Amino acid sequence: MTVNRTPQVVTIAGSDSGGGAGLQADLKTFQARHVFGMSIVVALTAQN
Repeated sequence: MTVNRTPQVVTIAGSDSGGGAGLQADLKTFQARHVFGMSIVVALTAQN
């Protein structure tokens, strides 16, 4: 039997509506590093 040893991490961050910062950027980084990422949203931002 094979055991899945994918690292798991949690980010506690704000959500950026543009997707270039905050938890969206963290999750993109986790994916690039082959890490299973989870997020806790603590703030929302709105940009024009």
